[in-house]
Amino acid sequence: MTALRAEWTKLRTVRSSWWALGLALGLTLLMTLFICSTVSTTGREPGDNGDDLLMLSVGGVLFAQFAVVALAVVAITGEHATGTIRATFAANPRRYAVLGAKAAVVGGVVLAVGLAGSLLAFLGAQPILHDNGFVAANGYGPLSLGDGDALRAVVGSAVFLALLSLLALGIGAMLRHTGAAIATVLALMFIPLLASGLLPQSAQDTVQRISPMTAGACVMTTPGTGAPLSPGAGIAVLAAWAGAAMLGALWLIGRRDA
Repeated sequence: MTALRAEWTKLRTVRSSWWALGLALGLTLLMTLFICSTVSTTGREPGDNGDDLLMLSVGGVLFAQFAVVALAVVAITGEHATGTIRATFAANPRRYAVLGAKAAVVGGVVLAVGLAGSLLAFLGAQPILHDNGFVAANGYGPLSLGDGDALRAVVGSAVFLALLSLLALGIGAMLRHTGAAIATVLALMFIPLLASGLLPQSAQDTVQRISPMTAGACVMTTPGTGAPLSPGAGIAVLAAWAGAAMLGALWLIGRRDA
């Protein structure tokens, strides 16, 4: 509990943490509303829609992930940059407990903010989609949090951000340099997506299934709309990436100087 309180104090007393969390919340809401405002059923046959309304309703999460990555990386690399990590380990020599507490605090805060953002985004998106013609009369059933898929997309969006923060935290702990860690996380997220366009279709599918971002984002999609994995399998792939990063960080943190 002492380690948790210490990590929570460090996170909440750094101004950049609040900026990053506020940015994540704002991007989730505002970008979702903007995305939904750009689609409509005008000129389409009833029910003829290639858009995934669930993904549209929480799509801002894909922009919020940048703020989450920055928050998680700086939460650990900032201490290495300033040298305060030495004081942290002097106060609590149990390095594994320190990293575990930091992961719990960062992941928990991101989960809470992500859940608030995705819930507000989903609720705000429905009137916009309704006004743009996505109604029962045009062949589109209403989306409600009472529906299992909708609730899964909202909660899954928050889990997606929380796991991404753990991936970024683990990489930050291993590299101990803010720029290098952020660049590495972004490379893991986007290089497979960009490279897959140059590959044969079979290879594209494989890359998308193992890429942390494209796999994890499947938790926000409607089954049967062309996602490379099922929602559960997709979030499991992202969890595996996050777990591997944290295990690597745990292995290194006890084997080198602060």
